[in-house]
Amino acid sequence: MAERPLPSLSEQGYGAWFGFWAQFVVLAALAILGLCIAGRGAAPGDNATGLLLALGAILLAFMRLKAWFDGTSGDWTSFLFVEKPADLVVVIPLFTLIALGGLFVAAAEPGSLRDAGIGLFVVSGLVIFLSMKRVFDKLDRG
Repeated sequence: MAERPLPSLSEQGYGAWFGFWAQFVVLAALAILGLCIAGRGAAPGDNATGLLLALGAILLAFMRLKAWFDGTSGDWTSFLFVEKPADLVVVIPLFTLIALGGLFVAAAEPGSLRDAGIGLFVVSGLVIFLSMKRVFDKLDRG
């Protein structure tokens, strides 16, 4: 079955245009927040945590922009989560290791590095469960 081309932002209206650019505003704010945290550097790990947040937000913005220029789907779920059961074989062990790494980082000194480790654990768990939900929802549909 051939894919239909996605309608352009001008065809979708102002709401779609605003939603498209709002994601970049949020990602830019996260990048600036990360750089502010790294620049302050008051606690151990602030530099690394802030720089990783800024780098992650910038890379995610470029990936979203590339997906838009490529004409692929604009929703976040198809961008972030897998759809095939075979892909779960890679996603589950990978993000389990990332979650465990987050717990080891969180076991260190209190501060922003501990908060980042807990956040990494939570986000990794969400990626695993939401990817599983997406795969099984797609299997149920057909």
